[in-house]
Amino acid sequence: MKSLASFILRGPAQAILVTVLTGVLALALPPLSLISGAAIALITVRKGPQAGAIIMVASTAFVAAMAWLSLGNGLVGLVFLGVLWLPLWGLGWVLRETRSLGFTTLVAGLIGILGVLIAYWWIGDISSWWEGILQSIFKPVLDAGGTVEPESLKRAIVNLSKIMTGVAASGLVLNALLCLYLARGWQAQLFNPDGFRSEFHGLRLGSAAALTGVVLAVLSFLPLGSLSHVAVEMMIVVMSLFVLQGLAVVHAIVAIKKMHIAWLIVMYLVIMFILPQLMVAIALLGLMDTWLDFRRRVERKNQGESGSSGGYQ
Repeated sequence: MKSLASFILRGPAQAILVTVLTGVLALALPPLSLISGAAIALITVRKGPQAGAIIMVASTAFVAAMAWLSLGNGLVGLVFLGVLWLPLWGLGWVLRETRSLGFTTLVAGLIGILGVLIAYWWIGDISSWWEGILQSIFKPVLDAGGTVEPESLKRAIVNLSKIMTGVAASGLVLNALLCLYLARGWQAQLFNPDGFRSEFHGLRLGSAAALTGVVLAVLSFLPLGSLSHVAVEMMIVVMSLFVLQGLAVVHAIVAIKKMHIAWLIVMYLVIMFILPQLMVAIALLGLMDTWLDFRRRVERKNQGESGSSGGYQ
């Protein structure tokens, strides 16, 4: 990864090549979108918003031209721009100016919340809209029958449609933040090897964000009609941010206690393949850490002292 980051920073042609190639290949292999977005963020964080904008616009033009020549429609380039590259350019700019991973993470969450509000304003009955999309996705399963009871699946679709806006928004926010964190990690590998590690281990979103999550949770349980529905969707976005703080707590404790990296590997394997509901517990861990500061408690018990990471490189 360090060699890839070095290649991206070598010049505009190299950055555009990586951004476009991994972006197009992501249509078949979605994880490659992380590299495409991270390339834009890396250029922006390291060389400034103007340099990042040049790579972003050029990459959009290349993808649009390729799509027009092969599919007769260049809108694919605009989709990449709006969904992936433009948010990463903006977040990279914020991180460059503030040098705060926590603040930039909050900005990403705010964008997700605004997306939820715009979706409700623009579409109106958004639950019905999502229900129609989900029904079309699961139609082959409903038609096939088999072990899945149609009525149970229909009820699940109705329930899922009520939170899909928040799920989609949090998914986009987390994807953008993973790209940004990857870019910051690349930058640190090249110029300050311990920089990102110390920043992520110390990630804190603050009491205002935590209180916002609590207030939204309370509103979601009150019989307030559409306001409660919107509160649920926004709460999903906020809690997705605290998943990151919770993961930061786990990583920091493993480092403080000098535990084997296998503990982290097992945790991620369990989340991905066995018990994805563990994400809720991790989000609650991050939320409670706002007031209980688990990392400091463990550090005190371990009689360790954290040092500064030096300049932002």
